[in-house]
This record gives sequence, structure tokens and C-alpha cells, in this order.
Amino acid sequence: MPELLARRRADPDALLLVTDDERLTYREADERSLELAGSLLAQGVGKGTRVGILFPNSAQWVICWLAVTRIGGLSVPLSTFAPGGELARVLRHTDVQRLLVGRSMAGKDLTERLESGIAGLTGSAPGLALAALPHLRSIHVWPELDRSWVSRWPAADGLPVEVVREAESEVRPADELVVVSTSGSTALPKSVVHSHGSLVRHAYVLARNRGVAATDRIYSPMPFFWVGGLTMVVLQALAVGAAVIAQDVFEAGSTLRLLERERATFISCWPQASRAMADHPDFALRDLSSVRGGTLVEALPPGSRTEEPDLMPNLLGMTETGGPHTMPELPDRPLPARLRGSFGIALPGVQHRIVDATGEALPPGQDGEIQVRGLVLMDRLYKHERHEVFTEDGWYATGDRGWFDPDGHLRFTGRGTAMIKTAGSNVSPAEVEAGLRALPEVLHAFVVGLPHPVREQEVAAVVVLRQGAALSREDLLRRAREQLASYKVPTVVRIVAEDQVPMMPTGKVDYVRVLALLSPQGSASTAAGALVLPADPGAS
Repeated sequence: MPELLARRRADPDALLLVTDDERLTYREADERSLELAGSLLAQGVGKGTRVGILFPNSAQWVICWLAVTRIGGLSVPLSTFAPGGELARVLRHTDVQRLLVGRSMAGKDLTERLESGIAGLTGSAPGLALAALPHLRSIHVWPELDRSWVSRWPAADGLPVEVVREAESEVRPADELVVVSTSGSTALPKSVVHSHGSLVRHAYVLARNRGVAATDRIYSPMPFFWVGGLTMVVLQALAVGAAVIAQDVFEAGSTLRLLERERATFISCWPQASRAMADHPDFALRDLSSVRGGTLVEALPPGSRTEEPDLMPNLLGMTETGGPHTMPELPDRPLPARLRGSFGIALPGVQHRIVDATGEALPPGQDGEIQVRGLVLMDRLYKHERHEVFTEDGWYATGDRGWFDPDGHLRFTGRGTAMIKTAGSNVSPAEVEAGLRALPEVLHAFVVGLPHPVREQEVAAVVVLRQGAALSREDLLRRAREQLASYKVPTVVRIVAEDQVPMMPTGKVDYVRVLALLSPQGSASTAAGALVLPADPGAS
């Protein structure tokens, strides 16, 4: 990261970030993050210190993240979607030592969210010593806030610039850069650790393959705290000197105005956001002629459009690979008919193999589990030993299924893991089940993924209440939002009696029939093909 920042000094007044009400140049980002880095160093933050960052997409998020990473700190971006209890779980799991927090996000007070989730925080002194978070020593809030537990924001009285530069000179590609927490297949988060080398290198590869240059202006509402927003937006822009156009809250009308005003050239957002913009009455009124690539198909030049969804370019990626590990050879052009439905070829530095249930490699054309290794692969999963994560020869089992044709083009056939993929986000059925069962009225909860035409899947649940309990669907969902991030809250719920839960002869829950309870119109064949099951249905 220090070298990446140094390269951008060749054009310091170019824009790095534009939001609805902020503009941040590369010079400002460099100078302000340098000042903050000196203050953090003076307070004991250094190589490997785990620093949590809880901000919406904003200039301050970028400044904090650059300050931590340029001196070798291990950044832990945190989800602004997460309620207090979920934040506390991630903070504990990642052993965060310092926490930098924005005061609010979309009108919601993030400090109140911390107080609601972290046991013992309210009334604590600034030098924290909490049993709930034993490694956390301080929380700093921007703009500054008068609370007993808030430490002063690291001010402009840090170490001299030459000391910061020396600290930067000791940062190496092998050093750990970021811990990105995503849903795991259990109720605990899965925290992926990437090095400077893997993500900075990956950003250059992505920019080169997509043809992104310094003159580009990349729009995305994707949160910077997830790997899509971090690698495909922030780091990709830093790699070439492009500008990021960001929003913390997507609203189709205001987004269209922003795209027109800032002359966006690339659109990088989820399908439902693209559809919302294309369906908005202002769409035809906006001049989007600057757009030359991305996901808003209706705004693209004619040669980049197609009316056939399975000729749209697709890629496959995951947090563990820092984003995409496959990409079409022409990622912003419709696929030729012979590649209909394919997901591209391996990116440079990435290797794949397809294996059967025993782990034996399969020849091209045969369907199996996709395994990946190479330069973009994570260093490790936090708090997991290497043998728990990788094979002896370094392969990572993605849990996705597919096959490669003889020319190396991937045909993705489905997700073999318990994970639900909804609107670009991973959701663990076990985590949602645990959140629902935390409600005192709930006896059992069984969660599956239902197919959805835009979001890919939606979270669905069958719930059994305790005897004598009364809880409406609306109250259940309202209280579930206090336990779970909004994108994890089920959108389809059915409350049933205990004897209505379908069981197998073995005594385990029959999740295929659970799906039938939630989508009674679905045929058995399509339901079984689309269902996302827990890894061990008996565990529920």
C-alpha cells in the first residue's frame, strides 16, 4: 500500500473519491492519511495491530483505511449493516484492538449500535477493559463525541513524517493487509485474511483485464467493507489513478442524477440496482452517454448490450480469492453464442481444478467441485489452522460446482455449500437459524435459500413457536432485525406447528420438503435443484 500511494503522487490533484457531498483528491487522501498514520503510530498502532474501521462509504473511510494499512496495521473493515450484537461477535472473533468509528450512517447512530451490542461498554472509561472484548483497548469516534468510553480521536500531534516513512518502508507484500468477515457455514463469522501482495496485485490484474484507466470514473454502491467494494472499486481505482463515485445509500433517482453529474464511465452494482435504475422514470431523461462498461446494460453503447441474459458476461469470485477468480476475455461485451452461459477463464496467476467427492481431479467437461489456488488466494482463515483450510498441495475448496470446457471456459452449475447467495452477499443458514432461535418464543427455525429472479436467492424460513407462544410474522421479522443484519433477515417466512415440520425416516429434517412448505408452487425437480441446504441438516 505505501508503494501504491507513492505512485499516485504523479498526479496528486486527480480525484480519488466523489460522493453526493464530498470530493477527495489523491493528494488529500495521501496527506490526511499520513497525518492520521503518524498519530496512530504514536499511540502504539504498528505492524500487525488489528484496527477495526466502522464507517459508511465516505472520504473518512478511505483515509482511515489508508492510514492503518500504509504503516502495516491489519485493517478490519466492519459492516454498517450489522446490528450491535453482530458487531460485537465480529469484534471478538477478529480480536480488534483499536476501533475507528463514524458517528452515523444514513441517519442511524453507530455509537448507539455499539452500546446496544457490547456488554459493559456503557459507562466504561476510555482505557477499555471489557470481558466481552478482551483485546479492545480504545474506541475513537469521528466527529468526536462526548461519551465516557470514547477515546480522543488520533490528532495531528503524532510522530514526525520521517518516522512514518520509515515504518512504511518496512511494509512488505507478504504482510497481512485486511481481515474481511463474511458469513461462515456456522453461526460464527468466517474471517478471511489477505496480504498486501495478493490484493494489490489482484487490483492491477482486474484493472488491466477490464481496461480501466486513470480517466475512468467508477460508480458503485457496494460497501467498501466487503471484498467487492474494496478490491473491485477502491483498490482498482488506486491501482490506475481512477476516480470512485460512491454512495452509502442507493436510491435510483438520486443515483441517476449522480451518474449524469459526474460522467460515470463504469457501473459496478448488483442486478437489482441496475434494474431499479433502468425502470426509473428519470432514466430516459439522464445523459448517460459517458458510460462504456459495467452492469447497467441499458446505458451501455449498442455493441455492449444484449437482450439475452445468458449472453451477459459473468464472472465467478469469492471473498477468499479477493473477488473474481474467473472473468470473460472481453468482460464488458456480450458473449459469443458458443460461450452462452459461461463464466470466463482463469485470471492471470490463478489455477483451477475440478474434483469429485473423493478429491480426485476430473478431466475437462466433467462436473464437480471447483478448487482454486494461486496469487489471489487468501493467506488464511483467521483462527483456523492451515490444514483445516487448504489441501496438502495448497488448493482451496470453494464449495462451488462446475466444469471447464477444453478451451478453459468455466461453466458454473451451482453452489454445493450451505451458503445462500443473495444480492451479492453470503448468508449462512445456520447463522440466521441461531438468530431466530434467540427469540424466546421460537422453538425451531429452518432456513433455506429460495431462487429469486434478481437477487439470485432470497432467505426463507420455516419457524415453529414454543407451546403457548403468540408471535405474528411481522413481529418476528421486526425482532429478527435486532439480531441480524438486514440482508440476513428472511423475506419469506412460514410459521407452522411442530408436527408440520417434514422429517426423514432417520429423524432428520427433510429440507427438500421444507422448501415445498415455502414455495408450494415449485415442482420437486426445480426445488431440489435450487435448494441451498445446511451442510449437516441434522445439526438443526
